[in-house]
Amino acid sequence: MPTNPPSLNPDQLELYLQRVKYADHATPTGTNAHANPRLDQLRNSVKQDPLATLTELQRRHLGSITWGNTALGKYGSALLDPPFDLHSSCLCLRETRCPWPRWILHGKYQSAIRGPMLPGIPGVSDRRPRDPADEGYISLSHMNLIVTIAGQKYMIDVGFGRNTPTSPLPLQEHITATLISPGEMSLTKEPLAEFVGQTQRVWVYRARNDPQSPWHPQYSFSEVEFLLEDFAMINFFTSKSRSILFTQKLACTRVILDDEGLEPIGIYILAGRELRG
Repeated sequence: MPTNPPSLNPDQLELYLQRVKYADHATPTGTNAHANPRLDQLRNSVKQDPLATLTELQRRHLGSITWGNTALGKYGSALLDPPFDLHSSCLCLRETRCPWPRWILHGKYQSAIRGPMLPGIPGVSDRRPRDPADEGYISLSHMNLIVTIAGQKYMIDVGFGRNTPTSPLPLQEHITATLISPGEMSLTKEPLAEFVGQTQRVWVYRARNDPQSPWHPQYSFSEVEFLLEDFAMINFFTSKSRSILFTQKLACTRVILDDEGLEPIGIYILAGRELRG
């Protein structure tokens, strides 16, 4: 395992910011022909208000880069590519991959901009609405990121279908935030019913349709950091097993942003042959 995994250069970061329509009005300053105006503005914004900047970047990512499993249908698999291949496939070819590269890509951009992020692998809820007593969690088949700003940890996600978090969510229990209005999201910390040791507590991301609706668990995660090699191993199963949703049915989502590209106002969902918005 390399002690220093490949990082992204300024030109690649600039291309990403262009892809997600960040600071489209930015223009190069001075006589430097290789200037990266979007990246320069982003770094200045991070210094002034890192949380607001991270929120905007997350939302622009959600509104620009589709989450889904189309690569499985085209290639028959979605094995983990090297980081620079990820950059090319996601930004230049604009294809969706399933399911890891989108998060790894976003994490690498964030790390290059404001320092390391901890990548995590959540276990997705296997909730059955008709039988709440039959709730449980399937294998580790998702990914999220944890970033620390001014001593406070936040959970970030850039693709979880209908209930994708739309802003950094503080790692605090029962803090409610807007998902896509009137929907809400929150975190709680509790043991999973499957645990033998019930003293173990993990974070549970949950969502609800509106303030009057009950909360439904979406996935659980810990604050343990996972390595690129871990994702390579888990990605193989996730993209090959017939028991995983990604290999059974076409699924794509993209968040709809307002005219300013700052507030989520809806979501497009393609499930099989059905398109909802």
